Amino acid sequence: MRLMDAPDCPAVRDLVACYLASAISFALTWFLENSSEEYRRGNWTWSLNLGFPGKNVESDSSLAAAYRSCAAVALQMVALTDAPTPELAARFRTGAQEVTPVIPPSRVHLYPEIAAQLAGYIKSPYRQVGNLLLIDVGAGTLDVSTLIIHGNQEEDIVSFHVCDVKPLGVLRLYQARAEALNRELKCCAALPVESFQDGCTAIPDTTVEMLGSSFHLLTPSVKRVVDQATDHFASEVHGTVLPCLTRFRKLQRDSHQSTGFDPWPGHLRFFLTGGGSRADFYREQLAEGPLEEKLRPFTRWHHEAAQRANHGQGLRLESMPAPGNLVGFPASLSEHFDRLSVAYGLAQGAENLMRLTSADEPAPA
Repeated sequence: MRLMDAPDCPAVRDLVACYLASAISFALTWFLENSSEEYRRGNWTWSLNLGFPGKNVESDSSLAAAYRSCAAVALQMVALTDAPTPELAARFRTGAQEVTPVIPPSRVHLYPEIAAQLAGYIKSPYRQVGNLLLIDVGAGTLDVSTLIIHGNQEEDIVSFHVCDVKPLGVLRLYQARAEALNRELKCCAALPVESFQDGCTAIPDTTVEMLGSSFHLLTPSVKRVVDQATDHFASEVHGTVLPCLTRFRKLQRDSHQSTGFDPWPGHLRFFLTGGGSRADFYREQLAEGPLEEKLRPFTRWHHEAAQRANHGQGLRLESMPAPGNLVGFPASLSEHFDRLSVAYGLAQGAENLMRLTSADEPAPA
């Protein structure tokens, strides 16, 4: 998130480079410790595939340049030390020290996270043909993608149709609520967003939780401004997802020979993934009615929710299954695979990953 907000900040780039160097060192060490003989005998070539928080790598050249710069510094540090520090990163960044990187620049690739996640699903034996909506909620971004998987006897053909990425992730939601709360109370009553950037600490879902020990400051006006901020954020989320779905539907109808063609006569399969999707807000807004209700007028689904359920209509939330070929994957994480599915997709290899073009043009697989 910090890199997204300030891609040109040297201090932020150094921190990201240190994180990448630590992750790469961990991976190299894992192979040496767990497959030492095979690894030492083989002539292996490493690549670094980075998930990019955008629908197109070229859409934000400054952020893409920051990612590549951080990767270059990280790879040089890995070649020199197992203990990367911001001070060491700064030396590499300024050109004061340079060594041969452990992975050549030609094998460093950036891919939209939504493409990586879908690549992992499409490579999975659990994939199903048909229409699919995928919404991934990260810390900083909300990623929306729509696609169709066409199957035949020999191969799966994947067509992307509409995708979008907006800065509406779970920590952005907390920021919006915290800023509203602090403005109303004219003090820093809410914890700073950094308190929740460890990827494990859940954001508070209520105003009382946000105030913590200062809950005595809760008044009707305080609750109202936080609720208003939440409602405004929900409008932005729906304003991102709904246009993707309506354009997706229109593209399918316009391309069909029959004017009466209904691409979704029943349910539309739906994945809600990412660590941020655990927050009550996203479950309530996207999986429990409001989104389906806003989409209904554009479909032939029944206007009553109970009747839609009886007829198998509406958005059908499914879990993204973990593939069975993950070596050393802890069983305790099997229910949390959706949080790691972007990384799994990136691990498919640069030559196998899908590239997204624009929001409205199908991308090659």
